[in-house]
Amino acid sequence: MADRTPIEWADATWNPITGCSRVSEGCRNCYAEIMAARFSKPGQWGEGLAQIVRKPDGSADHRWTGQVRLNDRALDQPLRWRKPRRIFVCSTSDLFHEGVPDEWLDRVFAVMALAPQHTFMVLTKRPERAREYVAPRLFESPSMQDRLWSIYHASRSKHVPAWPLPNVWLGTSIEDQATADARIPHLLATPAAVRFVSAEPLLGPVDLTGYLPDLDCGDGLDLAIVGGESGPGARPMHPDWPRALRDQCVAAGTAFFFKQWGEWAPATHDPEHGGYVLRQTEKVGPFDSWRANVFDPDRLEGVNWRRLGKKAAGRLLDGQVWDQMPEGKG
Repeated sequence: MADRTPIEWADATWNPITGCSRVSEGCRNCYAEIMAARFSKPGQWGEGLAQIVRKPDGSADHRWTGQVRLNDRALDQPLRWRKPRRIFVCSTSDLFHEGVPDEWLDRVFAVMALAPQHTFMVLTKRPERAREYVAPRLFESPSMQDRLWSIYHASRSKHVPAWPLPNVWLGTSIEDQATADARIPHLLATPAAVRFVSAEPLLGPVDLTGYLPDLDCGDGLDLAIVGGESGPGARPMHPDWPRALRDQCVAAGTAFFFKQWGEWAPATHDPEHGGYVLRQTEKVGPFDSWRANVFDPDRLEGVNWRRLGKKAAGRLLDGQVWDQMPEGKG
């Protein structure tokens, strides 16, 4: 947990649950898995959650063990934060992992209910589990409000929670069209104050038009967060992919947040100056001072790349910062 975070769309992180397991290609270079494996020695926070493994070529890699853990000491941390924050829930795990029992989920949701000053952003790659947990509790008897209240007593707060919690945003991670089509329908079928997707790492083109609000029903995704991959094994993001998502969101009136290009900066050939020019990064020196790295030209045809790292690659999309959030919702 952290009262501050470098994650652009959040003010803080909160990890009442740690541990996870891979479910799709977007998990390949998971920063949380790398961190847990790095600190997996006896007595360290990642012990039992991840491990260093050897690949067939002898190189080292990292793997979740699939074990998850409830962090009791971290559970009530948001209750001690008085200033309103936008909080990324379980930034190093998945709250709706199959190993997390409903009892733990009840305790996490109880804390969120008792901290209405904060906005909690819950991001999962398992929206079907989120749907199974959240949706039936609209009709339970005793009500979900009473269940949450019984976990953390009235002495802690005079706030009476509603369900679904108005300060909880529910999102799902996608990386390509296949994961979007598999996960978003579960998300949209789940009661939530705000529903969003995080397309990071974005590994292919995605058409969200079928999941965005329309004039007839007005129901659909409220926010799309988009970003390229960072870190040692990062895969570049074709500039056409975030552009298309931006245009789809603008047309539908959905908030669009461009988080980063990631490790690789896209470049275009500039014959007049005899070299390549970075599309989004200004301070690159003389045009002929470097050669662009071409990454997987068959998959990303027409785009050349320079590996600059996340900070230097920046987060401008066509010269603009996109930091939109759903209006009036945190």
